[in-house]
Amino acid sequence: MNDDDRIGETSSSEYASEGGMPTFDRIPFRVRAGRRPNLNTFVIALRQDDARAAHYGRIVHGGELNRRARPVSMQQDEAYGMSRPDLRPSENSPDLVRVMEIEILGEIRLGEEGQLEVLEPSQLPHTGQPVYELPAYVIPRLLNIPSPERSADEDEEETKRELHPEGLHIGEIESGGKRVHFLLPVRAVARHIAILGKTGVGKSYAAGVLMEELYKKGIPVLSFDVLGDTEQTARDLGGIHVEAGKDDYKVPYALIGLEEFLAFIPNLTADQRELIATAYGNIYDKAMKGLTIGGDLGVPFNDLYNEINEVGRSINSRSTSNAVIRTKAALGRNPLLTEKGGDWVERIAEFPLINVYVGHLGQRDRNLFVGATTRILQRYRRLGRIPPFVLVLDEAHLFLPAGGEVPPSTRVLREMIRTARHDSVGIVLLSQSPASMDKQILLTCNTRILFALDPEDLRVVAGQIGDLPEETVKRIPRMPRGTAVVTSGMDLMRHPVVVRIREREFTKHAAETPNLREAVEKWKREKEEKEREEKRKNL
Repeated sequence: MNDDDRIGETSSSEYASEGGMPTFDRIPFRVRAGRRPNLNTFVIALRQDDARAAHYGRIVHGGELNRRARPVSMQQDEAYGMSRPDLRPSENSPDLVRVMEIEILGEIRLGEEGQLEVLEPSQLPHTGQPVYELPAYVIPRLLNIPSPERSADEDEEETKRELHPEGLHIGEIESGGKRVHFLLPVRAVARHIAILGKTGVGKSYAAGVLMEELYKKGIPVLSFDVLGDTEQTARDLGGIHVEAGKDDYKVPYALIGLEEFLAFIPNLTADQRELIATAYGNIYDKAMKGLTIGGDLGVPFNDLYNEINEVGRSINSRSTSNAVIRTKAALGRNPLLTEKGGDWVERIAEFPLINVYVGHLGQRDRNLFVGATTRILQRYRRLGRIPPFVLVLDEAHLFLPAGGEVPPSTRVLREMIRTARHDSVGIVLLSQSPASMDKQILLTCNTRILFALDPEDLRVVAGQIGDLPEETVKRIPRMPRGTAVVTSGMDLMRHPVVVRIREREFTKHAAETPNLREAVEKWKREKEEKEREEKRKNL
């Protein structure tokens, strides 16, 4: 670094309006005339006692002190009819000073062999020392994430080429006026990801970017889609889009387990529940044996009805007939259950993305379907019948609500999320309302991608944003669309960072926010055209 690159010098003042004085947490610095460092830019402040060491951090605050623009002086000039056209003089004027604050993140040291060492902050910064913007290519080293093999300003024609075998290209970060690719470590997916933000800020778009990256890495994805946002993405990636309860995309009843199965048969008496539970246990054991040895997994409904009758006769129960009637009624009218095996689950090995649409179901049926399917996925994975995969859950707060009655899906998903890492399954949760979501599950997601959030939702996740400064946290509700704060565990990413989500490379986003004026005009045109067509037919 040379003097031409310097953006200022560390400063000290007893006045807060002039930046205060250096501490172990913050460093004020005077900004040189003509320099325009941006908010959140990564910078270093050199050390006077060690030429090979420096404090590093990011700009989090700033102010401009102009003695000519003091409110009292301006009021006096106006009262006396005096005009002062040069209220803001040249930046070289002694009456004008600009001061910014650096949040200290750590110390860096250049080793004897030229290697860069990143250390925890321990030394008090010195005043009067040069401050420089850090080159963008250094930032991944400081964050402890994969470093891209080329810069974001060099590869407009090579966007589909892999940047790093261990990195997922999510977006770009800026420093020193340059961009650098932000690569989320691949291993972050197995530690689970929460993508949070209010409506229309870029959550589903970012999820599509993540799916593109998983596709590049050959990691299959199964998505539960409530709003239909992922249908086009699935097709573009060579996957399939299916509807829950249609064709063969149903839940094999004999494999889901007792609690999940009983949730499909409401309002049972204690005697009926006991009969059905005993009979189902025998059916389940038979199905699991078939699953384990790779045999036929289908168990006809009639086998269950016969088993209930057999159990009822063995104990001379008066509830047998009603138990069979209730079971038949529940299975007969529910389109989500099937007596066949779970062949479609194994298609995860065949397609890069299976998008299962559940938006046409009521919320109770959504919960039952997602919970039951998740249980089966877990069993198939543990037996090695399907490969490691990533489960994406849209509108996660509907399936993992905070407090109150716990839906069947919540119990299953809680268990899966807590144990999925050991089964080599990654979880990605999308939600526009983290305040309505199970807090323990949010804590389990090691990586969080935070878009603009309402203040109430921001309070829920504010304690999970690592060392992001308070000033930046307060700006999250005002972040522009497509910009997110990415934070993760220290072993995955050393510091939170503001990321501009990259454009999609080969999938089309199907959930753009509509222009209602244009939508109404289009509807009117289509309606008029339809009416004219009807008149022509009548003539």
